[in-house]
Amino acid sequence: MTRRLWGREAELSALTGGIATATAGPGGLIAVEGPAGIGKTALLDAVATGSPGRIVLRARGNPIEQDFPYGVARQAFAPLLGGPDWADACRGPAGHAARVLGADPSDAPTLGTGPAGVGHTVEAMHAATHALFWLTAHLAARAPVVLCVDDAHWADPPSLRWLVALSRRIDAFPAVTVLAIRSGEPAADPMLLGELLSAATTAPIRPGPLDRIATAELIREILPSATGELIRDCHAAAGGNPFLIRMLAEDDRTTPSTGTAGIARWVEQRLRRLPSGATGLAHALALLGPGATQRHAANLAGITPEQAAVLSDAMRAAGLLQPDGAPCLAHPIVAAALHDGMGPGIRALWHARAARLLATGTGAPKQTVREPAASNRTTRGPAAPERTTREPATPEQAAREPGDPERAALHLLHAEPAGDAFAVAVLRAAARHATARGAPEAAATFLRRALDEPSGDPAIRLELSLALAAGRQSGVPGLAREVVAGITDAADRADAALRCGRALALAGDLSAADGLYRLVLDRPAGVPVETLARLEAEQAAVSVPDSRNRRTRTPSAGGDVPSPQTPRPETGAAARAGGGPQLWRVHAVAEATFAGRPPAECLALLAPVLDDGTLAAETDSLLPTVAAIMLIASGELDRARSISDTMIAGALERGWMSAVAHGRFLRALTLLPAAAVRDAAVESRAALDFKLTTGTTPAAALLWALVPLVESLTEAGRPAEAEAAIDAAGIGEPPPYALTAPMFLQVRARLRLGRDRPAEALADLLEAADRWAAFPVAHPVLASWPADAVRAYLATGRAGDARRTAATYLESAERTGVPDALGGALRAYALVVSGRRRIDLLERAVRVTAGTTARLQHTRALYDLGCALRRINQRTAARAPLAAALEIADAGGADRLAGLARAELRAAGARPRRAALHGVAALTDAERRVAGLAAHGLTNRQISDRLTLSRRTVETHLAHTYRKLAIRSRTELADALGQ
Repeated sequence: MTRRLWGREAELSALTGGIATATAGPGGLIAVEGPAGIGKTALLDAVATGSPGRIVLRARGNPIEQDFPYGVARQAFAPLLGGPDWADACRGPAGHAARVLGADPSDAPTLGTGPAGVGHTVEAMHAATHALFWLTAHLAARAPVVLCVDDAHWADPPSLRWLVALSRRIDAFPAVTVLAIRSGEPAADPMLLGELLSAATTAPIRPGPLDRIATAELIREILPSATGELIRDCHAAAGGNPFLIRMLAEDDRTTPSTGTAGIARWVEQRLRRLPSGATGLAHALALLGPGATQRHAANLAGITPEQAAVLSDAMRAAGLLQPDGAPCLAHPIVAAALHDGMGPGIRALWHARAARLLATGTGAPKQTVREPAASNRTTRGPAAPERTTREPATPEQAAREPGDPERAALHLLHAEPAGDAFAVAVLRAAARHATARGAPEAAATFLRRALDEPSGDPAIRLELSLALAAGRQSGVPGLAREVVAGITDAADRADAALRCGRALALAGDLSAADGLYRLVLDRPAGVPVETLARLEAEQAAVSVPDSRNRRTRTPSAGGDVPSPQTPRPETGAAARAGGGPQLWRVHAVAEATFAGRPPAECLALLAPVLDDGTLAAETDSLLPTVAAIMLIASGELDRARSISDTMIAGALERGWMSAVAHGRFLRALTLLPAAAVRDAAVESRAALDFKLTTGTTPAAALLWALVPLVESLTEAGRPAEAEAAIDAAGIGEPPPYALTAPMFLQVRARLRLGRDRPAEALADLLEAADRWAAFPVAHPVLASWPADAVRAYLATGRAGDARRTAATYLESAERTGVPDALGGALRAYALVVSGRRRIDLLERAVRVTAGTTARLQHTRALYDLGCALRRINQRTAARAPLAAALEIADAGGADRLAGLARAELRAAGARPRRAALHGVAALTDAERRVAGLAAHGLTNRQISDRLTLSRRTVETHLAHTYRKLAIRSRTELADALGQ
């Protein structure tokens, strides 16, 4: 039942117009702001009931439920849960929505975990947001969606995170989010709410006070015989606030009174007129919140279900409850007056009793609470509940009996700690549910409260550490170290270090992870051999990208480096003693690669754990990433790409969006040397965008996605975009300890060289050289700075430095023998010689890169050779390498190099084709990928799920593709694309 709106024609017109615009075209977000009682809910009611042909999702925040994991999201989707269209809506990337929204997340499919069992903890937050976004998108593909969230300032942070993610991409499908916000009310998460409101697509709708005419109409609906004096007094006292006007009109007192005290008196007066027990039931409903059932409210109030039914009807008639549906107080103002009027001591007792009731799902106790006689009551609220004769529930009952640990835990947050083992069990169960849903901040809140009981169980502090790490919250390293150091059993201490360390590493805090591992590795006695082997491998893995974690070594290209037969003594000792998988090989290959060992030697170290699936099983670890980077350096791009593709496929299946982004930047790093510049830009852009949206990615980790993006945009001839990407990342100067720092300096230098800023480029390159030496890294593919330094030296008039650098780099590349580095070194050396010597070097560069994975380096060598031949007036001979360079560059999207080759071909007397405006070469990165999947038979829906794009975006890309390829349908795509 929706009440009539008085004096809200303008606001309702603006709201309905905004909704119509958003659901007809690109979606949007509309905010309705104003003080309590001004009529925000009435406006949302009106648009919710007046949206035929649309899917309307409704939810309301509540101050008691601000820590209820995904409470707002669960309300919104509750009417659809398990319905006839639910399975279809939850397909593909929305597949984990059931786990987020279901009553018991342990009943839904889990995310899956690796050996340490922490991946689901760290990734579930992103997986949940991603699943809910795609659930909304799938619904919007069926019909326009109107999502109304009342009292959004009280929405729980996980739900706000979903709403923020939705607002960022809501323009991709027909949907609108309508938020009602109480002005001046503190938010559950002010930063998330602020970000959400900043995405509004229209100016906020702010309902003002009712004028005298609307006030008179409203009052006369309630009191047809109201006098002009009463109307004038009510309007003045209520300030035009509709709720207060209605309250005053229904009040039989002659002197209007508003404000908190006035509302409390109004509620008290209404309750006095009702039968005995109404006050207790009203307080129970206020304390339990909007999700209360009549059975639970009756139990808490100490009355029978039959009494509760009679009293509920009487309260509805008195205007204290909403007119229909489950028993719910008429307005948050009423609920607040009742809740605050109870007094803190009694309120805490009632919260404790509500927690036990909700956790066990039990019915009424044997001895009911008796409400004091009306003559003895005060406005302070009800008396404390009396003790019952029922035996107290045990912790075991919390696991055995049906109940709702998350709702129960909300009440324990407001109850006094009493050293209650049952409360601890409920809070831990609630934390497990919250973690499974992807709400680690709620889990952390429950676990902190559990520590207040206290129970003395160290496992709670361990669980808190994991929850804080998963939510990227502060204080994790110190707490985790304290927890691990305080565990006396060696095996338990090692297991805790492994779990917390992996969680910290996946969150990007490699130094803290290293500290935890060393707590155990420095005292290994009593640790099982297999666990010790894993700890050794994990500590070694975090030492690769972070120099702060590296042990003292003898660095040199020919120093103490492991061979396939002699791994380093400090790495993998436990594994070689017969325990666990041979994960030490990952660190051994990293050391060999850093020292510049030949590719065959490095691959021999790594092949055993690649071939037997050992690395593929390490889903919670950085070990596969480290292995992939070393394979890329050795030119083993196919093997590295296999690791990244496996990582992406497994992460998509589990909904681990952070791991998807991780796999995509790795894939980009394998695509760039292969001259697939266009595809590398797509992959690295997606990875960087995700990392930026989390707001919690450390700079060192952000650089892993930024490096291939800047390089691919530079090679694509889009330097302005590359510089914009650097600015958007907000890196400043890269952290000195990070492996990604010299990598970033190298690609930024290449960008600056292309923009004719050689002095700045040279400064970057020399700093990169120092940072590589500090690690130390001598591999010429990783430490590739000399190739560009030769050009920078020559551009700044330092020919002697250029010759020395070129000679040293060529020697290093010859020793390592990786085609990519050797081709680059030969090209660099060719710059400091002339005549036939230059031609010989460039011809060799073409030969050593031909037929290898170093396709981009091969293209550069072809171009350089063509240029050198033309400059000695061998124009005919120059055309073949230049044409070959143009063909490869065009095909992969290396537009900078393609443009240079095209210009050289013209200078050599050829007539190269122009850059394509039509045909395959004219397709954008995104169009090419969508078209390729469509050509392989995927439907628009399947492409949408695979690429996590909206169906509207897929349709737009295909329409552009058809026009550029001059075709009319997807049946022609395969031939047009040459597949």
